[in-house]
Amino acid sequence: MPLASIHPAELITSPEQYQEMIAHLSEQKAIAIDTESNSLFAYQERVCLIQLSSRERDFLLDPFAFEDLQALGELMANKQVQKIMHAGDYDISTLKRDYGFEFHNVFDTMLAASALGETNLGLSTLLEKYFGIQLAKKYQRANWGERPIKADMLRYAQADSHFLIPLRDYLMPRLEKIGWLELVQEDANAMAKNTPAMKPHCEDVWRVKGTRDLNPAEMSLLADLNHQRELQAQKRDRPPFKIFGDPALITIAQAMPQTFEELSALKVFSTHQLKRYGNLIVNTVTNWLEKPAKLHRPPNCRPDDAEIERHEVLKRLRKTLAQQEGISSNLVLPRDLLEKIARHNPHTMEELENLMDDYPLRFARFGKQIFGLLQRRRL
Repeated sequence: MPLASIHPAELITSPEQYQEMIAHLSEQKAIAIDTESNSLFAYQERVCLIQLSSRERDFLLDPFAFEDLQALGELMANKQVQKIMHAGDYDISTLKRDYGFEFHNVFDTMLAASALGETNLGLSTLLEKYFGIQLAKKYQRANWGERPIKADMLRYAQADSHFLIPLRDYLMPRLEKIGWLELVQEDANAMAKNTPAMKPHCEDVWRVKGTRDLNPAEMSLLADLNHQRELQAQKRDRPPFKIFGDPALITIAQAMPQTFEELSALKVFSTHQLKRYGNLIVNTVTNWLEKPAKLHRPPNCRPDDAEIERHEVLKRLRKTLAQQEGISSNLVLPRDLLEKIARHNPHTMEELENLMDDYPLRFARFGKQIFGLLQRRRL
């Protein structure tokens, strides 16, 4: 279906529209959902648009227009209505963070395509391959927090949910034919349950890229510099990297410039950045030099050698079973499940079954091989 022939989506901004939308979607067996956020434009990212589609209608819900989205949350948790997403872990994590939603009965078209052997799993790529539809990419990095949202952006957003139901309809019989539909559905529901709410942005100097190259004194100064960047980002409601980047912070921490001229000579700031932040940076350095603080590295949470070995042997088993079954390794043991088993090292079949509680089909199919391997490694 050409994009131009799609009926424009309904923009939902009033309580009456919202209730009518919920009533319509609640009657469906399956709905599609996608979201747009403003991570590139705000200090604290938030969901800025929620796209919802049935077979007949497309809705673009403006969450800024509502204080409460409880009815939508109830729909997401409704086990009778399937929620179709593409790479849904990000949408799920942000909706959990912003609204506390729970998700049940999820189908993820990216997981489905992966199970069918697709290697390029982008939605636009799959739609072009299967349906000859080319999606625009112009607004992938747009600021969805601006209001009003441009008409072209709304059209772009509509396409991301509009085609998910036809895509699911195309993929499901192919999965059924090779016997992997139930495994893919198990994966999607486990993802929906276990994907944590995305954490709100918080200051963390250890996430600055390049810290491994710094000595303790430089690391201590970096913490002060990063704190000032965070304050400026929060004040201006911008992501910290848009104040100035990590490479600039690392260079300044190593050079410790004590004058505006020394900072300028580093050539890490534009003229605009020097004018706006130059004095702040120099003052931060000189204040730190007067009373340098100690900074303690957080404890290393590296797995012990036994866990690392279990992880490797489970990976080899996964690969062997996948080759025998003619499926992708992830269909034998999803990565998060593999890591969970390696970490907990179950000593009985009952313990393993409890660890695999969200993957009962995997336990029934591969549990004996997994437990047998773990037992042999303990001998």
